[in-house]
Order: sequence, then structure tokens, then C-alpha cells
Amino acid sequence: MRRQLTKRACDECISRKVKCSGSLPCDTCRKTAKEADCAYLKPPGRRGPKARRYTNKGRSGSDGSIGHAHTEEAAQSVENRPVNHGDVHADAEGDDSWRNEICIPSAILVYIVRLYQTFSYSVWPVVHADALVQQLENGMYDEQTLCLVLALCAATMAQLQLAPMAGGDDQTVDSGLLKLECMRLREWSDYRENLDVRGVLVSFFLHVYHAKINQRKSAMLFIQEAITSGRLLGLDTNERNVVVTDGVVANEEIVFLLLWVSERGYAMHLGVRPSYCDPVQLPDATHLATNPHARGLVELFNLFVTFDKIQARRCSSGGLAQALSAASLAETEEALSLLAFNSDDQASTRLADFYITREWMRTIVWQEALSRRLLSSTSTTDVMTFRFPVVVGRDLLMSLQGLTQTDLLPLGRDQLLKCFEVANSLADTVIYTPPSSLSNALQVGPQDFLHALYQKILPFLEHDPMLKSILRAKTAEALVMAPARLSFGLVARLDVEESISEQADRIH
Repeated sequence: MRRQLTKRACDECISRKVKCSGSLPCDTCRKTAKEADCAYLKPPGRRGPKARRYTNKGRSGSDGSIGHAHTEEAAQSVENRPVNHGDVHADAEGDDSWRNEICIPSAILVYIVRLYQTFSYSVWPVVHADALVQQLENGMYDEQTLCLVLALCAATMAQLQLAPMAGGDDQTVDSGLLKLECMRLREWSDYRENLDVRGVLVSFFLHVYHAKINQRKSAMLFIQEAITSGRLLGLDTNERNVVVTDGVVANEEIVFLLLWVSERGYAMHLGVRPSYCDPVQLPDATHLATNPHARGLVELFNLFVTFDKIQARRCSSGGLAQALSAASLAETEEALSLLAFNSDDQASTRLADFYITREWMRTIVWQEALSRRLLSSTSTTDVMTFRFPVVVGRDLLMSLQGLTQTDLLPLGRDQLLKCFEVANSLADTVIYTPPSSLSNALQVGPQDFLHALYQKILPFLEHDPMLKSILRAKTAEALVMAPARLSFGLVARLDVEESISEQADRIH
């Protein structure tokens, strides 16, 4: 009798190329004492022959650029184009040969836009998904709108870690192809001279895409381009230059605030100064009262403004040692810890974004105190003691309790790095600090917080082997010294790809 085949093997059995029973944990991992490593997080591979990737053969030059004839036509169309580029009907009457250059099925674009609406809108609440879908289905859109769709889909696919999709005619659509098509069409449309808010958002979503694939220089250049473009349009003031955008831009009042928060956080990761240091014009009180997305971004803005006190002291006229005194660092940490978030009408993803960022900033304050040799085991201020990373780890776990992996996935690699920073500092504290100095003020040991935090972010480390190996080695060393006793009920072994796919099927 033919044995029944397992539909899917666990990640550990796939890497070891051994037979898997398909259970959780599977029989093989149970026999080899690898139950903790048994997971089903990797997306299932596509069976059968490999599909041929889409190429621009016959449509472009050898370097991937648009052919000479098309370039001349595009240049003429730009010169003769009406002033109002948001008028789809006016553009449709002119030269629309650019439509023949994009061979990605609109059904795939509609599908990804719907995923953005479901999972990522609370993180980037700046695009009207329904308006985009309607224009894609009707075919009534111009180059700028299509560029925005391609950039949005590239960022969404990368952020949600979606598998490549079959587009027909042996064509495979992935985030890289969407980005390339966006860049080609963008240059063809002469976006710098025909700038509007859609062009600003294209630069922003290209920043998100490159940040996700860890191309840091490109990501920083794109977010700075978005900020510069936004300033040219007056988005940083209340006197914005109104440009027709086909109704696809949502919450235009908070677009520049989103750019400011994104650049500030990414610049802190890279250790560089942000390009925009002037005060930001916040939305008025009436808009804040009726828009929860605006309030969520303002809360993040308050975090960065509070943290900027450290940078302001660094640039003060006094000496650096005086500027970064123990009192000033303690004051900044206390101000950060007192900032709370009104969760009544906020999405869980936005809540996680706020609390992860806050605890990450508190960790940076502690690291600054450590580098200045300001810590003391006898200090009465938590941030000036060696046990402070334990407090931050506990607070982060309490903030993330009840949130699933699907809630955290749209936040992307930026938030993963913040969680890694918190967990890494906690691991170093557990390893290098005597246990007696950590356990007196806590009901549970710091190794319990480290174990729970490691399990919480482990699914997101699968796509970043370097961070995973570092944190895994430190966690193992810490748990050998003092085994964890609690799991906190915070870790659910969920398959993120399947969870998103199931909800996406209901949308579709």
C-alpha cells in the first residue's frame, strides 16, 4: 500500500533534507531533540519546472532602458502634455504608448493593493486603495498613478514577504520586477518636472522597498528625495501647492509627517544626521480629532522630539561630558517612559510601532550612559543601573502581549532591528552581569524575559540569518547559565505566510 505523502515538511527537515511527518513538532525533530527548532515559517516552494522570468527583450535596449524610439515619443509627449497631469481623460487623449511598456497584469496589482489595504494601511495611511482599484479595473489612469501603484505594490510585497506570483506567458512577478518597472516608467514620465504628491509617495515607497532588502544607501537617498520633493510642494507648511492627484492620495495633511518620522528613524539606524531638521507643522486640532491615523503619527512624532533632546545637548556649546550628564539622560528616559498611547481607536500595528520605538529609544539612552561610564550598581535611577535592559525587555513584552505575528509583520525590518537591539542588550546584561544584581528587584529572572522576547521575534529573524545567529548564540549562552522558567504565553507558532494568504483569499 502506498504511504500517504506529507503535504509540507518543517523548516528543520527541509534544511537537513530528511523525512518529515508534517506534525508540530514533527517526529524527526522530536527524536533528535530539536523540538524548539521545529517550525513552518518558510513559504512553500513552487513545484514543477521553474517559470521563466519576465524580461524586457524586444521592448528595451540591452541595458534595460527604454528604446530610442520610445524615448523620443515620451519626450514629445512630455512637451505637449497639458498642465493638469491629474486629468486622466486629457492624458488618455494624448500619447499613451507608455501603456504598452508595462506588461504586469492589472489583476495582480489589484490583488496586492487589496493586501495593502488590509495589512499595511495603518502603517502607511496615505493611499486610497479603493480609488486605485477602481482606476486599475477601468483602465483610466495616467503615468504618475501607475508609478504609484507599482511602487506601492513593490513595497507591500517586500514588507509582507509575499512569494512571487505567476503573471502568465511564463512571467513571474515579484517585488524586484515591480520596482524595476516603476523606475523605468518614472524616468520616462519626467517625474521631476511633473512633480505632485503621487511622485513624493513613489519616492517614499521605493525607500520602504530598499530598506526592506537592506540596501541602506539607496533607501536613505529615496527618503531624502521624498522629503525634498515634499518641501518643493509645500507639504511641510499649511500653504500646500494643491495639485490634482486623481483622488488616490489619502490624508495629504500627514504625508510630510510620515516622511519626517520615517527619515528620522532610519537615520538613527544608520547613525547619520537627518536631512530635515526644521520644526514640523502638525495637523490642526480639528483634523486630529477626526483622524486616528494622524493622531498615531503625532504620537510617534512626540517620541522623536523627546529623544532629540540628547542630540540637542550633543550640539550644545558646552563640553560633551557636561551635555550628556547622568541627570540629562535620566530626564530623557523618564520623559520617554511617560509617553503613552491612546489605544481606543488605533490599529494594533500602529500600537506595536509606537511601543517598539519607545523601548528602543530607552535602550539607546541606556547604551549612551554605558558608553559614558555613568552606570552604577548603587544608583537609585533605573536607567543608570545595569539591570535597566531587563526593565525595558519586560515593558516591551507587556506592550506586545496579545499581538500576533500578522500584526507585527507589516512593520518590516526597521522594527525588527529595534527589537533586536532591545533583546541584544538584554542578552549582554544577562551574560555579563552577576545574577544577584538583577534578580532582587524582579519577581522573575531576566532570562525569562530574554527567552520570551527571543521567541517573539524569532519568526522575523528567519529572513535575516546574521541577526538570528547572533541573538540565538547569546540567548543559548544566557539560558545555559540560568534556564528560563516562563514562556508568558506570548509565542504562537503561526505560519505568517499562510495567515496572510487565508485573509487575502477572503478579500479576493
